[in-house]
Amino acid sequence: MLSINAIFAGIDISSGRKPLTFVALDDELKVTLLERSDISQVLNHLEQFERIILAVNILSGRKSTPVNRGQTISTDLKKNIIQAGFKPYLTSNAPRQWVETNPPECFRSLAGQTLLPRRSLGGQLQRALILYEQGLQIADPMDFFEEITRHHVLAGVMPTELLYSASELDALAAASVAWMLVNKPVQVDLTRNMGEGMIVIPREDKDWWRKKPASPE
Repeated sequence: MLSINAIFAGIDISSGRKPLTFVALDDELKVTLLERSDISQVLNHLEQFERIILAVNILSGRKSTPVNRGQTISTDLKKNIIQAGFKPYLTSNAPRQWVETNPPECFRSLAGQTLLPRRSLGGQLQRALILYEQGLQIADPMDFFEEITRHHVLAGVMPTELLYSASELDALAAASVAWMLVNKPVQVDLTRNMGEGMIVIPREDKDWWRKKPASPE
């Protein structure tokens, strides 16, 4: 059982019996929960917190999720979130607020360039490294290469169990946006989503990763 009183959460919508990937971050960007869930399980998790900023990924540009199925899940999720007492972001004094975000645009903005496909090995490593460099307390994605052996290469089998899935990375990105809204609000842009609510995207900085100081030798 989770017991902290505040949470920054992200939800990614895909398909299957448990179509939601749910991520919870604490104030120090530590991942306190990451799992595939259905709507009822997500609501049970959210009920454990008094204060929540929740970011839900929109389905724009998601070819792998059937549109009708994905939209139905998205609509049901939003309806249940509102019934659970969530208010649109920036609602005065509301302890439970929610926004929408767009993971492809988040990663593109954070990277300052177009990334490799989200389901490719390179794309997964890129996205994990972006989140790691932004401060999320996840394992260093570069450790993946230390686990690649001659046998792995010859057999064509990579240790992909060390990597986050595409949906997990998208949910982590959403949760990090929720965290930024409170801790680094000047680094996000808010736009209206057809009058229904806010879509939040990190501000673009093409050179952020070039500005990082070199590690001492």
